[in-house]
Amino acid sequence: MKEIILNNVLQGKTYPDAGSDFYGILKNAIQSSERVYVNMEGVTGMPTMFMNTSFGKIMSEFGLEKLKSTMVFRNITKVQIERIGKYFTDYSEVYNTPT
Repeated sequence: MKEIILNNVLQGKTYPDAGSDFYGILKNAIQSSERVYVNMEGVTGMPTMFMNTSFGKIMSEFGLEKLKSTMVFRNITKVQIERIGKYFTDYSEVYNTPT
């Protein structure tokens, strides 16, 4: 188990670059069958540009269920939960990602 403070990943980077960095963290966790705790404290926004290069890329490669079983969110707001959930649903429907 490892904890990632997402705000630290976002600091000083463009959203696509931060998303690529987060993608690398998630991919390593999936490949080593490790769970990642994602601490959302201090995260004020999560634009689609970030989610495409992190969550979207992972879902395309490994499927939504693998992503969900790898990540556990901490300190997440209801609005963030709804935004991420909508992204997962929309991405899966549009791109017909593997389950």
